[in-house]
Amino acid sequence: MKLRMVVEWTIGTRERYDWKEGALVPRQPWPEAWELPPVNYGCIPGYFNPADRAELDAIWCDPAPVAAGEWLEGEVLGMVWVGDHDHKILLGRPGDLEKLDRAGLEAWFVGREARIAPAEEALEFIAELWRDGGRG
Repeated sequence: MKLRMVVEWTIGTRERYDWKEGALVPRQPWPEAWELPPVNYGCIPGYFNPADRAELDAIWCDPAPVAAGEWLEGEVLGMVWVGDHDHKILLGRPGDLEKLDRAGLEAWFVGREARIAPAEEALEFIAELWRDGGRG
């Protein structure tokens, strides 16, 4: 399954945005004491996660920096499963999962019971979500 994501936060940067009503809105800069994102992070508009009542979070697995506001289309490669159920879908091209900074993600999600789940589990999760006002 291919999905499109918009980048809200570029790997290694403090500048962060939120996707709201079809546009990126600047967020307060990430505090210097906190870890910077080890991945390009964003969301998949149109899919809503009940855990935080917002668009489904997504991570682009290729570590090359991608500017905030860029759209990327990729295969569902897996997901970062977290204990509070605010799971993050892993997207990319075939082979990109091997490029993922797993140690960086573990450190970034410390204390949230994070684990990398396979694509099949991610697809099951996506199928249960609300999409554009209706079920998956």
